[in-house]
Order: sequence, then structure tokens, then C-alpha cells
Amino acid sequence: MGFIRTCVWMAMAVGLGIALATVEVGGRTPWQQARSAWRTSEAGDWLRDRADDAVDRAKGALGQPPKPRERHSDEDRAALDRIIAKRSNH
Repeated sequence: MGFIRTCVWMAMAVGLGIALATVEVGGRTPWQQARSAWRTSEAGDWLRDRADDAVDRAKGALGQPPKPRERHSDEDRAALDRIIAKRSNH
């Protein structure tokens, strides 16, 4: 009975995946809409930063030194751009 139930759930999951990838709603598939929403939100950056931090902590626990990472805010980038533009004009 457990094997049949597993097969049914797997078939339903595969069917849902196929439907999300092929059925168009409003000219785009739900998968395409979700990808564009994820890219335009800040949730992707937040999750990526948290995952990188978790990997660094795990490597530190294993005795491997973490790689240095630089995270700059938009203000920092703008200040760097101004400095570079000022120095390139000389």
C-alpha cells in the first residue's frame, strides 16, 4: 500500500511540474512568472547571503578558513564610482 501511495504522489508531483512549465497564464507560464518575481524581489539576495553565511560557518567548524567576501551597499558603490570618475578625469 505504501508503494502505491508513493507512486501516486510522485505522479501528481511530476504532473504539477509539467503543468507549471507548460500551461500559459497571461502569456507566460507560472514558472516564468515566479522566476521574474523572484529576480525583482530582494528575497533572492537575502536568501543567498544567508546561505553563504551558513556555508562559511560550516567551513569554519570544519577547520577550513573562510574566504573573504565583500558586500557593498548601493551607497558604497556610488561613492566608489564617484572616486573612480574623479581620478580618471585627471
